[in-house]
Amino acid sequence: MEQWAGPERICCVPTQSFQRWTGIALSLGGALTLLINTALTPLLPGHLPLGEAAAMPLFAWRQGASAVAAAFLLFGSIGLFLAQSRRGGPWGTLWFVIAFLGTALLLANEWGEVFVVRALALRSPSSLQPIDSGSGMSLYDVGAIVALGAFTLGWLGFVGWTLRAGLLARGAGLLVIAGFFAIPLLGAVLHVWGAVAGNVILGAGWCWLGYEVRRSADTG
Repeated sequence: MEQWAGPERICCVPTQSFQRWTGIALSLGGALTLLINTALTPLLPGHLPLGEAAAMPLFAWRQGASAVAAAFLLFGSIGLFLAQSRRGGPWGTLWFVIAFLGTALLLANEWGEVFVVRALALRSPSSLQPIDSGSGMSLYDVGAIVALGAFTLGWLGFVGWTLRAGLLARGAGLLVIAGFFAIPLLGAVLHVWGAVAGNVILGAGWCWLGYEVRRSADTG
């Protein structure tokens, strides 16, 4: 009996502890998303040229916090997958990979905003002018769209698979999906405050999902 209990503790306890920490990370990512978009986003002046906006200290705080939030979501997505791995299958794995890569791309994009775009805005703001004044989409725009698109598509599919697996609270997944749709829809009507409301819904959904991942780890 003692020979069996030892390996079981070695295998299961670290896995449960790791999953618990990923759940905490997912909740922190949601909480940061909520905080950033209620406390910082409304303070950014709209319609400023990129060179002027990126030179503001508020820009560095917002994009830096967004990068931290993306890092938490990246780590948290692993726990969300582990919490439902017994019902994974090829579709679950596929959507997890897309969500993970999309979040990694978003993190890289935010990192570039903080350390590359801001550096150019402070030292050579004129170099950013073609991004604003050029006709059509620039590579800067394409990179941001690809990152945001992969992030959004991946998380919608990942959370949709979570709802289908039925192991975690459905309300948490529904909040995340509702948040992704509410951001553009409410933003089109209420502008910045509509986008803020949508991000509050999204952040609350991630917080709840993180709690569900921790609860799943505690109950085995």
